[in-house]
Amino acid sequence: MSARSLALRALVALHRDRGARLRSELGGRELDGRDAAFAFELAHGVTRRERLLDHVLLGVAHRGLPKAPALRVALRMGGYQLLFVPGMPAHAAVHETVELVRQNKGFANAVLRKLTGLIRDRAADASRPRHELPLSAERSFELPSPLPEGAVDRLAVVHSLPDWLARRVHDQHGDAGLAQLAASASATPAVHLRARGSVDELAARLRDEGVGIEPAEGGALLRWVSGASPFATTSFRDGAFVVQDPTAVEAAAALPCQTGDTVIDLCAAPGTKTTYLADRVGAVGRVYAYDPDERRRQRIRENVVRLRQEAVVDVVEDAAALEVADGVLADVPCSNTGVLGRRVEARGRITPEVFDELPKLQREILDRAVLLTRPGGHVVYSTCSVDREENEAVVAAALAAHEGLELCSQQLSLPLAGKRDGGFFALLRRGG
Repeated sequence: MSARSLALRALVALHRDRGARLRSELGGRELDGRDAAFAFELAHGVTRRERLLDHVLLGVAHRGLPKAPALRVALRMGGYQLLFVPGMPAHAAVHETVELVRQNKGFANAVLRKLTGLIRDRAADASRPRHELPLSAERSFELPSPLPEGAVDRLAVVHSLPDWLARRVHDQHGDAGLAQLAASASATPAVHLRARGSVDELAARLRDEGVGIEPAEGGALLRWVSGASPFATTSFRDGAFVVQDPTAVEAAAALPCQTGDTVIDLCAAPGTKTTYLADRVGAVGRVYAYDPDERRRQRIRENVVRLRQEAVVDVVEDAAALEVADGVLADVPCSNTGVLGRRVEARGRITPEVFDELPKLQREILDRAVLLTRPGGHVVYSTCSVDREENEAVVAAALAAHEGLELCSQQLSLPLAGKRDGGFFALLRRGG
């Protein structure tokens, strides 16, 4: 099986069932590292750009997009390679895509060749934002049909966001906030490595193993930029680093921890924040990690074993068994509006009703976190969302409901393409 055929299979599964997960559909196949990585990025990139690709394809497929899922997905894949894969030869993108199509090969070939003819080896004309799409500093695409006139609706199409979500983000965060979030939503997210010891020593070790890295903002963090995969190194197997975004590190770091403390991670999977807390409390401390999903609890265990933290971390099966702790981290389920570029399936599932439903669950989890915190202890409430209903409003509800609960600080981070995820955290203190 080729990388393209694997990506096609995964994308067809997602097209038919928006509850499918690309990572699961792409797993368990016999591909080497480079082909597996290409299949992963191709499937995720097409999903990030799906709405824009359909807009472009409709401009050249005058009878409309095909109803057959495999053919429609193949056209998206071909369009994505032509427009968004640097260095991809046009003839290879067209030929390899057409080879995947079982029927209507002539139609697929004609559509993709029309797209090829609209690519320009020059910068986009900034005075024609509805008609020319910048692909790079020296490359552009002449759109076969114009983008919407309004700036908000135009950003929604270019960065493949639902119109209602783009307007909601604009209402809450303005022009600059929407532009920043939209650009991040269509960009390949950065991979950050949190060193568990000296960041300089880890950098030297990874470079010796052929991994291209650079310093990243946020303390002991490196950004993977080129070369070999860090996940195939002895550094990874030895537990020398954890994959963790700067925004996630800041949320975990916000919980005051001392050596010997007992802390709880309430929604712990996959365990990256758990492992951070375990490093903070040390060998004489204790971290109780809970997640309601058994499969996700297994991911926590895998991370704990790799990092050799079994003596510090207990993965809890039953939340009712948890006892009062010095501090509690509640990284709650959310809409994922701060990580749309990373959790690419989210934009196809999110609806306006989410912002009525999720805050109820989030408030319940935060209430539980407060009650599990000793008097004088601290709670960190965090999300991967940038929406006020999931963030500030939930915190305000908890402050009103719990006498003596104090807000120490709160922080919203909008996502920044290639640099960091979006998210929110609030540090709360339970009065004694």
